[in-house]
Amino acid sequence: MLFGGDRTCYLPSLDRIQLPDRSTFHSAGALYATWVHEAIHSSGHSSRLARDLSGGKAYAREELVVELLKESPKVLFQVLSDARKAADLISPETPATPPWRSGSVATKSTGQAKNHH
Repeated sequence: MLFGGDRTCYLPSLDRIQLPDRSTFHSAGALYATWVHEAIHSSGHSSRLARDLSGGKAYAREELVVELLKESPKVLFQVLSDARKAADLISPETPATPPWRSGSVATKSTGQAKNHH
């Protein structure tokens, strides 16, 4: 990690977090929140989790990873659920009917299908 300059970023080519001088942050909390954000980016380095840090769509995805990791698991599951619902609404899939919806289930003793109509 290097302090100085006027920007905050993670530099994958140098595997370094760059932060402005400590005095530019309005509180210790702001400094640590910014550092955590960049540290999560650094976890994607090729020597660690090897996420695509190249930019463009990969950058948008990386920012999503960072922001979601700041949230609780409950928020993460809600976001994933909302995304799935939106995808299903826009482009519904027509999967094969699962056995529990067809009215036919296998019995434990025989393993044979038993109709429940």
